Amino acid sequence: MQQAVPSALDKVARRSARVGFIYNVVISVMVFMFAVASVEFWLYQQAHDQEVKDVRNALLAYRSRIELKVTQNVDLSHGLTTYISLNPDLTQDQFSRFASQLKAKSPHILNFGAARNWVISHVYPENLKSSLVGTRYHDVPEQLASVRAAYASSEPVISGPVDLLQGGTALIARQSIINQNTGLPWGVLSTVLDIDSLFSASFAEGEAYPVRVVLQEKSTAEGRFTPIFGDPSILTQSPESVAVSLPSGHWRLLGIPQDGWKSLHPHPTVWGVGLIILGFWLGGLYARLNAGRSFAQSIGRMVDDSYRFRSIFKRHDAVMMLLDAKSGEILDANDSAQRFYGYDHATLTAMSISEINTQVDSTLKQSLSQARQREKNCFIFEHRLKNGESRQVEVHSSPITVGNARLLFSVIHDVSERLEVERKLMLNAKIFEQSSEGVLITDAQGAIVAVNGGFSAITGYQEQDVVGAMPSILNSGRHDAHFFAEMWQQIHQEGHWKGEIWNRRKDGIVYPQLLSISVVKDDAGDVVNYIGVFSDITQLKDSEKKLIDLAHNDSLTGLPNRLLLTSRIRQAMNRQTVQRNQLALMFLDLDQFKFVNDSHGHTVGDELLKLVSQRLEGLLEEGDTLARLGGDEFVILRVIHADDNACIRLSEDVIHAMNRLFMLKGGIDAQIGVSIGIAQYPENTASTDDLLTFADSAMYHAKKSGRNTYAFYNDALTVEANHKLRLAVELRQCVQNEELELYYQPQVDLVTGDIIGVEALLRWHHPERGLLSPFHFIDVAEERSIIHDITQWVVETGCQQLKVWQDTGLNVSMAVNISPRNLADVAFTQVVFEALDRTGADPRFLELEITENTLIENQANALKVLEQLRDKGVGIAIDDFGTGYSSMAYLKRYPISKLKIDRHFIKDIQSQSPDEQEVAIVSAMIAMADSLGMGVVAEGIETLHQQAILHELGCTFGQGFLYRRPIPAVEMSELLGLDPEGECGA
Repeated sequence: MQQAVPSALDKVARRSARVGFIYNVVISVMVFMFAVASVEFWLYQQAHDQEVKDVRNALLAYRSRIELKVTQNVDLSHGLTTYISLNPDLTQDQFSRFASQLKAKSPHILNFGAARNWVISHVYPENLKSSLVGTRYHDVPEQLASVRAAYASSEPVISGPVDLLQGGTALIARQSIINQNTGLPWGVLSTVLDIDSLFSASFAEGEAYPVRVVLQEKSTAEGRFTPIFGDPSILTQSPESVAVSLPSGHWRLLGIPQDGWKSLHPHPTVWGVGLIILGFWLGGLYARLNAGRSFAQSIGRMVDDSYRFRSIFKRHDAVMMLLDAKSGEILDANDSAQRFYGYDHATLTAMSISEINTQVDSTLKQSLSQARQREKNCFIFEHRLKNGESRQVEVHSSPITVGNARLLFSVIHDVSERLEVERKLMLNAKIFEQSSEGVLITDAQGAIVAVNGGFSAITGYQEQDVVGAMPSILNSGRHDAHFFAEMWQQIHQEGHWKGEIWNRRKDGIVYPQLLSISVVKDDAGDVVNYIGVFSDITQLKDSEKKLIDLAHNDSLTGLPNRLLLTSRIRQAMNRQTVQRNQLALMFLDLDQFKFVNDSHGHTVGDELLKLVSQRLEGLLEEGDTLARLGGDEFVILRVIHADDNACIRLSEDVIHAMNRLFMLKGGIDAQIGVSIGIAQYPENTASTDDLLTFADSAMYHAKKSGRNTYAFYNDALTVEANHKLRLAVELRQCVQNEELELYYQPQVDLVTGDIIGVEALLRWHHPERGLLSPFHFIDVAEERSIIHDITQWVVETGCQQLKVWQDTGLNVSMAVNISPRNLADVAFTQVVFEALDRTGADPRFLELEITENTLIENQANALKVLEQLRDKGVGIAIDDFGTGYSSMAYLKRYPISKLKIDRHFIKDIQSQSPDEQEVAIVSAMIAMADSLGMGVVAEGIETLHQQAILHELGCTFGQGFLYRRPIPAVEMSELLGLDPEGECGA
């Protein structure tokens, strides 16, 4: 009976094993076929994707060369159009000389033809004159459309292939020509390009991956692409396509591999490897079949032989338990289980598995049910020990029957450490693969063993492209052997290296990396691997370059700024110290630019500055530097070799270029000039800063000399600059030191002789030079912006004196001179209003004198300021009238109450036989003022004869030495009939 039990168990075990084995074999073969087919398709897709990528890369390379060659040839012809536009009446010989130079620069240009007013008038080579000159494009309908398109466009128009009038076909690039003297169309230039030569040269430089290509252009009339060059037969083979950017029209380049697209075909290696794997798998199944039989038989024998089973069960090192298959109660546990869980045998066998297993009851019941139904089971559970610690365990359970009882025999292994290691490995694998940084791992000999997805994304190389290769395939060629020697020396000494390096992508593009290399060693200290981690820092480098450009270049014109100019001056000085040449620094300041800027706005002003920089760049030679310091100030730095007149010629060229009319957007024409100051190294100075300062001083001297001219720096300018500097320091203290005083000159009624007003004239009691008039210091005050403090003092003091006279009942007007800088200051009106408010003077008797040029130079701000003063009651007088524009337009535009005729006109009518022309001019000024309702004051009257003539001409008031020279306030008060206490005299 005891022998029958194992015999029955053996039969059941063998039968179950056979059925399972056959089932597994069938499933394995099906999985094998599916897997191999999937791999085959995946390999085909990868190969096809790579083919498409290679073809596209080749097309992009071809496209770049086509665009470059066409653009180069069109740019050459653009030079000829510019030449014609500047010389609209050029002869055939002039045309041929210039065209021959351009044709010599390109092997692809067949000939040039210029058509004036739709008729071909100039050709090169000249052997085509007989067949082309005189031809009207209206008589050539096949070319008329492209000629019309060129006339209507400011960009080149390309058409082709075109049947040429002289025979053959070619590509023609046409550009319109505008007569720069009249601004009207002159005609069109046709540049005939050899199609075969041009495109064959583009495709001759073959790529690493050979392709067949065809170039197409989209016809405007038919709306479809037509072949221009290449192999049209590829159009039926699903070619790859890239757009080609050529002037006018729509172009595209199509291509396929040289031998056509690869088809799907079996890979013997895949099938061979698959069959080997299948063989091993089936062998494993067969081994498991035998193992299953042995396991079932051993269980039967253990059940049959209770003593032997108990002996093995109790003393085995593995943790073992017998459980009730349904309830999960622990029926038995061996010594290893007691040691592992921390319970004695009695306590452990009184427990249920649910008290150890941390799974919820429903999940645990499902696991017990699964274990009962399957012959072999493997679970991963979390078990809780007596001390409260939880451990991850791997449970192998098999159902057995003892008598009528259904039991579960479980073998338990503690796998906590193994699972933790696996978790860390999985985490590291995810980090490795999903990192955006590129990771490259090599063996000890430097061969690549693994790369991550970040590596492929950055470099373009897939893992299969580089595994087994050396990292040198990424070498850009920018670093020499010394660089790599130092890098590897640091790696060997310190175990790591970090720095910037230039590498090359798969498509050939060189880019910057931030690379870190670390060494991995085993327990014995031997090198096992090298790990390189890198990131693409192209954007960072671009940002750094932009920051450098912003720091060294003008944002509007793109020219070097003061910082970069200073650096280049210093470099040039260092070079010329060795080469013994001279440097010339030319400081340019635009004349009348402020007028354009104020009249039309900053947008127009910015456009004008860009055009100015373009014209100046056209005058430069190799080695010159053109910089913009800000506003309307430019600097040219040039090396002078042996020609002492080079600076003069360049200055004259600059003046001529700036005097030419600037045509701005919106139909605005601008006429400006330029004042140039020139300083030289080492003749004037060996200092970079002084060279700029001296050139600036020379420029101011040029402005004083009448503007639109140039001046060289000399020692006299240094003396003048030092004098101005000292004078500016003293001027800043003159108000605080109470060195200023107002003198007053009366203004009289030419009929009655009564004093009707005074003009306040500034005087400076200089501690060393004595009494100074504004002639000696006002320019410095304006240049150094000291004029604002001085004007505030003058207005305040004048209003105080005016109030004193008004308090005595004497109402005379007081005229105060105002600088152009004051009128440009938006806060100036506030200065006047506060002075009137503090002193209490009546604003109706305060009159501010400004010059004509002040109005013209400050149009943007003048009207607003003058209207605010008028609204306050303050009068406005035009001083030195007749020396500026004397325009009726601005006299009507601004709120002006009085005109003061300049003394130069009065001087010319002082003789007994006055100049009739001068008398007529003065008479016209008086008549103009009367017609506008303005008062007139004649300045500089010195004789009774002048007074009589002015009275005859209708002049109302006068001022000059005939009546009184400027005198202090005390003397002026006595002249007005006031006693020293300010009371009116008898």
